[in-house]
Amino acid sequence: MTMFTRCPNCKSFDVRRSSVRALGAATKPKLRSPYRCRECGARFWVVSKRAFYLAGVAGIAIVAGAAAWNVVGALDESRRGAKPTALDAASIAEALKLAENNDPVAEYRLAHMYASASSDSGNKKQALAWLERAAEHGNIEAQYEFGNALREGSGVLQDYERAVKWLQLAAEHGNADAQYALGQMYRMGIGVPADNAKAYIWFNLAAAHDVPGAAVQRTAVLHLLSSAQVLEAQAESRRLSDLPTIQPAIAP
Repeated sequence: MTMFTRCPNCKSFDVRRSSVRALGAATKPKLRSPYRCRECGARFWVVSKRAFYLAGVAGIAIVAGAAAWNVVGALDESRRGAKPTALDAASIAEALKLAENNDPVAEYRLAHMYASASSDSGNKKQALAWLERAAEHGNIEAQYEFGNALREGSGVLQDYERAVKWLQLAAEHGNADAQYALGQMYRMGIGVPADNAKAYIWFNLAAAHDVPGAAVQRTAVLHLLSSAQVLEAQAESRRLSDLPTIQPAIAP
């Protein structure tokens, strides 16, 4: 399985996570995530990245690279022979005009346009640069993906401390994938001191979003906490769940 999501209908890499509600929660396949193509509007399921986490509940997958950033995965796929998407000069110019005015949605879209174009190292660097810029300007998806890029260290220096920073920002604004990843990092002590109480908090929030594996991880750390710690962690979970969830706008 490629770690970069591609539309099965039009083959575009310009896709985004969709909501379970839009596809029908009652028929949601296990260990799959909903996506929607921005180019043709098609909705489809892909194997969830957390399926790889379930293969090693202890969290070893977080070190091995089970959740590599999409841009890195796109370039890896092109090296394996997949036909890359050609850069469209008009689309690039349009996105660049908005991105240069610090539009985080345009910056995020531009990052993925460069990422899906080819395996050229220049495009890869451009993709990472625009992704970081989008993250700095508040795009929650970019914060999550850039945090993953830093955690994996592919195409960018591996930096657990910075990875935690970006994952935490995304997690605090309701990104369920970031919440799960942050729980893993606190449980394993990657980039932060190991902290089962904080791991419980983030797994608890991720489980509330039906993230596969989150409830299992939450139960695993629950048994390592005292009754007082559990109550405190649940109170903090409630506080964080009441924070406004930011849904980034979708670039046209």
